[in-house]
Formats: sequence, C-alpha cells, structure tokens
Amino acid sequence: MNRPIVAMFISLACAVPMMGQADESATTLHVNSRAVLVDVIVSDSSGKPVTGLSKDAFSLTEQGKQQAISFFEENGKSTPARAVEMPRMPTDVFTNFSPFPVPPAVNVLLLDSLNTRMENQGYVHQQALQFLKSAKPGTRMAIFTMGLGLHFIQGFNDDPSVLLAALNNKKNNAVETSVMLKGKEETNAQDKLLGMMSTPEGNGATAASPEMIAALQGFIRENDTSRSIDRIHLTLENLQRLAAFLQGFPGRKNIIWFSEKVPALFVTGSDASGGVASGTAAIGDEIKKTLAMLAAARAAIYPVDARGTSVNAQYTSENNPVIISTAGESIREEDMDRDSDQLQAQILAEQSGGKAFANTNGLSNVIDKIASASSHFYTLSYAPANAKMDGTFRNIKVKVQGGEYKLSYRRGYFAVEDALPGSSLSVRSHEVQKLASHNPGAVDPLLPFMDLGMPQSQQILYKILVVRAAAAQNEP
Repeated sequence: MNRPIVAMFISLACAVPMMGQADESATTLHVNSRAVLVDVIVSDSSGKPVTGLSKDAFSLTEQGKQQAISFFEENGKSTPARAVEMPRMPTDVFTNFSPFPVPPAVNVLLLDSLNTRMENQGYVHQQALQFLKSAKPGTRMAIFTMGLGLHFIQGFNDDPSVLLAALNNKKNNAVETSVMLKGKEETNAQDKLLGMMSTPEGNGATAASPEMIAALQGFIRENDTSRSIDRIHLTLENLQRLAAFLQGFPGRKNIIWFSEKVPALFVTGSDASGGVASGTAAIGDEIKKTLAMLAAARAAIYPVDARGTSVNAQYTSENNPVIISTAGESIREEDMDRDSDQLQAQILAEQSGGKAFANTNGLSNVIDKIASASSHFYTLSYAPANAKMDGTFRNIKVKVQGGEYKLSYRRGYFAVEDALPGSSLSVRSHEVQKLASHNPGAVDPLLPFMDLGMPQSQQILYKILVVRAAAAQNEP
C-alpha cells in the first residue's frame, strides 16, 4: 500500500528536439508540483473512532478556498493481523525480525529534562517505566530524552521488555539538572528575599527602599527572560533533530512529550508563529523551520504536563509562609504561569493534530490513551492552488458530513522548503560530503546511508551466530 508524502517535489525532464539545429540540442521542461498530506482522527461524542467514512464525506479548505482531495485512505480499518509465530532459533542465533504487523501509527516517548524541574523528572521516569511494564507486545515505540541535547535511548521496537531495559539502564536513570529552568527552591529563595525587603518598618517604610525592591524585581525578570530564550532555542534544535530522525520512517508518528513548560510556539488565539516577547526575529524563523520539519515527518504532538496534580510551591515543606509577606501574590503568579504553560501546550497539540494532557497523576494511562486514540485515522492529500513557498502560514480546515464529529488534524503549515520530506537528511548528507572532500578518509563512506531513521531496522534482516572466542579458536 503506497502512501503520499507530506510535501512532494516532482521534476519532469522532457527532451524536445530543436528544429533546424544539427547538434540535436534539447529543451528541458521542469514542472514543480507540491502535495499537502493531512492525517485526520475522527471520533464521536463518546471519544470512539468513527470508521467506514468515504472520501465524499470529507471537504477541505486552505486559506478559506476549497481544495480537491486527490488521495484518500482509511488507516487501521481492518482487523489487526496476528503476530507471526517465530520459529525457535538455534542456540546462540539471534534475529531482528519483528513478528508483529506494521501499525498505522507509531509512538515516540520524549522525556524532557530541559523544560522540566528536577523534582518532577523522577516521577515522569517512574510513570514511563510503569507503562512499559504493562504494555502489550506490538506497541511500536521509540524513546528519546531531551536535555542540553537530544539523546537516543531506544529505536522503534515492538517488544516492551526491550524498551523497558533501555529506559531502565543505569546510564538513563540519572536526573539531569535543568540549568535553564528556575526550580522551586530558587523561586522560594527569591520570594523570601523580596518578602524580607518588603517587611514594614513603621511610618509606612519598609526594610528596603521601594527603588531597591523594584531593581531586584527587574533583575529577576530580565534573568528569567534571558534563560527562557536560550531554553527555547535549545528546545527547537532538539525538535529539529528528532524530526530529521522521524522523516526516515513512513506513516504517522505520535510524539508523547512529557514536559513541564512547553515553549510558546504559537501566539495565543492566532495561527501565526511566535509567542515569545523577545523581539528576536531569529526565534520566529526557527519556529517556522521546526514546525515545518515536524509536519514533513507526519508528527503529531501530545504534550503531557510533567507536574501532574502537584501543589503550589507556597504549600511545600521547603517554604516558610511566615517570612513571606507576598505569599498571596506568589500563588497567583504560579497559577497564572501554570495556566499559561498548559494553554501553550494545548495550542501546539491542536495545531499539530495531537492532544494535550494536564492535571493528572495517571501519566502511564495517558500513554495508553494516546496509542488507542490514534490507532484509526484517515489520510487526505491535495495539491494546493498556491504553490509559492513564501514562508507564510496556510490555514487548513477539514469538515466531515454525516454527524457531529470531533476532528483532530494539523491546522495548517508553513510554506517553507524545510517542509519537503528528507530535506534535513539531504542537508546533512551534503555536509558529510563536504567534510569528506576536505578531509579524505575522515568520513566513513557508508555514514550517509546509516543515518538515524533510514532504513528501518526490519528492512535489513539478519541472523547472527554468536560463538565464544575460545570455541572459535578450538581452545579448551
């Protein structure tokens, strides 16, 4: 079963002989055609998937203009095939062949320590392990962690025991300090200091002058803003690397992103990129590139708030409300901050075709819900009338006739070259070739072909016979 890709570039070369010329020179005709692919999850009022819809039930517009659906496919409609019964392998012989059928969508578990405070990282890790312990074989998943860089833990695998062993590995159990995210202890210390400076001294005076208090508050805000911008840049770089990996695999991918503070990639209440009050145009460009690469990889984002149902910092044992005279204001600010984080996560999820989860301690159940909800969806493709790659955001709206349905799909795309499938891999391949030309022998010639994500591990099947060194040398 062949499926179209998110944005397709076709170049046709037609040789047309020129009349009256003896050198048989030719004219080359180049035709560019782009196709946009949209995965749509259709569910009823109870959240159950709606199956059996026809192409005629769907209508799609881009920027308010009706588009002709050129390709239609229902994914996951058939009864799931049973796993192939694997023959018993001889002693010391191993294979990477998967006995399970290819699922319509695969999952990526992304554990984010860059945007999650240390006190919540351990809980997220524990919940992920709990899910893998109860997961059924055949749930295809890959695992990454995000810190100052993107770390590959385990590639796509159908065996929960393999995923569990990888995540439970000693080197993957360490809690990484989020140096760019303010922790509760730092917040409490700053609030205590401001509280002491604001302590009344009589006659309307305070322990510190209003000018000193305002100066400290300004310094804290500037420092928080600077750290936030650096954190957003790193997050975007990590997501781009993840998108480059996922572009090498066909089908839909669900990125289950456990994070406390998902960066604001969209302006609240609009479909434009941004949301960062920094005045830095480079961030907007990187946001466009990141979202375009994720769309090209057919990736839907499912942010999960790593805080669960935790209480305000003012009510923790580390805090002393007697000293803090601004406790009420601190609680309001923390509530507003949490609401803002969850709103940004919700907007990102809806824009990408996913769903956000917050205020729940059953994080392991969330993973199971996501896998179940995305097991059935429809794939639509169309060639947009406006083929210009001008960097603007194109709104997509899908409607389904025949009932009151809830639809989950990406709400648009950025018209940039980064949306072309494989574009990031081709750029990397070019850089590898450039390095090899300047440093002969420094680059393995097979490196471009063994990049993460291509080919799938099951496409190169192997069997390995493991023999002890002593036996191989006929030693006793």
